[in-house]
Amino acid sequence: MRVNDFLELVAHETRKQLPARWRSFRTWKRYTLIQIYYSQRSIHYEVWVRGGNIHALEIGLHCEADAVTNRAVLEKLDARLFEIKHALGDQIEAEQWTKSWTRVHELMPYAKLDDHTAQVAARRLAAMIPVIQPLIEPGAGTRMRRAVGKRPASPTSR
Repeated sequence: MRVNDFLELVAHETRKQLPARWRSFRTWKRYTLIQIYYSQRSIHYEVWVRGGNIHALEIGLHCEADAVTNRAVLEKLDARLFEIKHALGDQIEAEQWTKSWTRVHELMPYAKLDDHTAQVAARRLAAMIPVIQPLIEPGAGTRMRRAVGKRPASPTSR
């Protein structure tokens, strides 16, 4: 499957799997990645097809706004990282990625880009959004308890 088709399928399947409240996202695609965002594109969820030595999908929240905003989002999520990992699994990492950009993500190895891999990636992204998005919206915090369910199986075992 071509990368472009794969990314379109991931976005389509993610939308189908999300609760109705989170389905109204917008997308922006470029080469080997697709961004899914709500109010501003600089803070978005991303599926990035990484090749070369990594050969994995990077799935997660990317903060690519100004350094102050990115740091504030990372600090807010880092303070809840135990809960986020409980909901999504220990493979989730929160980090300062570049001098100004931050991310909360996981790497999902893949053998090939196909329907199955797109379904698994969409499931992971659809699990992340209801857990992370309530924490970064205005009035965030109290909704976390409702978003966190029981701990899922690892992404490759689904």
